[in-house]
Amino acid sequence: MKRGQITTFAILGIVLVAAVLLVLYLRGQFFFGPVTPETLGDRLQGIDEHITTCVQEVAPDYIKRIGLQGGHLNTPKDTYRLRQDIPVSYLCHNIPGSATCSNRLLLRSDMETELENAIDQALAGCIDLSKFGKGYELATSGRRKTNVTIGNDVVTVDVYMPVILRKEDVQIDEDTFTTNFNYPLGRLYEASQDIINMEAEFGEFDQLSYMLAKQGQYIIEKDRPYPDKLYMLRANNNDYLFQFFIEGEPN
Repeated sequence: MKRGQITTFAILGIVLVAAVLLVLYLRGQFFFGPVTPETLGDRLQGIDEHITTCVQEVAPDYIKRIGLQGGHLNTPKDTYRLRQDIPVSYLCHNIPGSATCSNRLLLRSDMETELENAIDQALAGCIDLSKFGKGYELATSGRRKTNVTIGNDVVTVDVYMPVILRKEDVQIDEDTFTTNFNYPLGRLYEASQDIINMEAEFGEFDQLSYMLAKQGQYIIEKDRPYPDKLYMLRANNNDYLFQFFIEGEPN
């Protein structure tokens, strides 16, 4: 085969590949073929994946941070102590002249609210539906809202964002997009409350006895950076960390 023929075949091959890529691109950008709930559903799947990807990008940082900071994303002055440049919250405050402490009363719902606000604000800079809706009508109704549910071993993020796809007389819609994260935040929170209740009532907590009683569900470490106590909690077979301070009284 002559060199000129080889060059011609190479050019034809490049053109063919480019044409296939162009068709695939246009199929993703515009709507071809008969309109059915199934074909519209394929477009809705792309929107679902976009929203889910955004949640996966922004949510883990806040879920991990709230554990590292003792159940709070917002740490006002005098409510925390820095450890390795992390503001770790006091969850039980010193009572002058007493070995016990005053429970700060962190609620699971408080953590959910803080996570909802932070994640929702971050999603505003990620979710962009402007690249969808070519070849069909796309509409959203109502304000986007983020709900966080802290389960024992799973944190669920629900993004409520009504999306309607319509073409000709066919319409489909979806309003809630759900993403789950395998972080044992709820279980560690419950263990932290057991620790805080013991510290508030008796001024001490025996983590070894507790871990044995819970049959190895938890790994609890205690440090004593003067004059406070730092508790570091992990669930067995999971690296997620929940830590907090018990405020002590300087001698």
